[in-house]
Amino acid sequence: MKKLMTALAVCAVAGFAVAQTVPSANVVGYNTVTLNPGFNMLAVNLDNVSAPTSGLDLNTLIPGTTTNLTKGSTSPNSDNVLVFSGGGYTTYYLYYSTKSSTQLNNQWVTGGALATNKFKSGDAFWYNLRTNVSVSVQFAGQVPNDASKTRQIVNGFNMLGSGYAADWDPNSLGASYWATNGAQHGSTSPAADNIMVFSSGGYTTYYLYYSTKSSTQLNNLWVSSGVVGTNFVKMGSGVWYNHRGSGFVLPQSIPYTL
Repeated sequence: MKKLMTALAVCAVAGFAVAQTVPSANVVGYNTVTLNPGFNMLAVNLDNVSAPTSGLDLNTLIPGTTTNLTKGSTSPNSDNVLVFSGGGYTTYYLYYSTKSSTQLNNQWVTGGALATNKFKSGDAFWYNLRTNVSVSVQFAGQVPNDASKTRQIVNGFNMLGSGYAADWDPNSLGASYWATNGAQHGSTSPAADNIMVFSSGGYTTYYLYYSTKSSTQLNNLWVSSGVVGTNFVKMGSGVWYNHRGSGFVLPQSIPYTL
């Protein structure tokens, strides 16, 4: 099948939506992401071109030779990628040494070994940028074309992003889905599931609203400060999903036509 290169570019983790129809189900694109000094919560929204279900290797996703990334012989003096799983983090750092293990120079490593972590579309992670200037990187891969995707949400904190090459609106699933499929709702943020969007060192929190007394038109919708959220999970950005219950399966449907 013919591959098409499309300009699926977005700056400053601002998000974008695919607005064109193309005659191929195998579309290769890229997403330009701006890393700001300090911590950035990012997400991968593309598949591996040669093996879509296998995920993208970290050293392919963010090449260590990218200009202005900080590298060093230890984790504290180099850029870090932190992957959250099972309530804790695995930390990868960008290695460089003039004295030993030079075969690992400009590679992401953990525990002295080359990183083997794979990121699938919808996976999120932290990037800690050590420089005091912003850096642009390009995530490249195949635009996901699955009709639907699912993710298991567990009790507590889950790190995730849009499963597709577009922003995602949790409210697009509809109030009836959120009312019946295991998410926890409530009249205040501490009583309900939260989706927490990180930006400029802080969070905007959306919670799954429900009340029997007032504002029932907002029941089972994601709101922040009384306002319904729209497309607030941006392409290129990761979010926290804090689940108060015992777990459920979260679906996403393809939002564009390829």
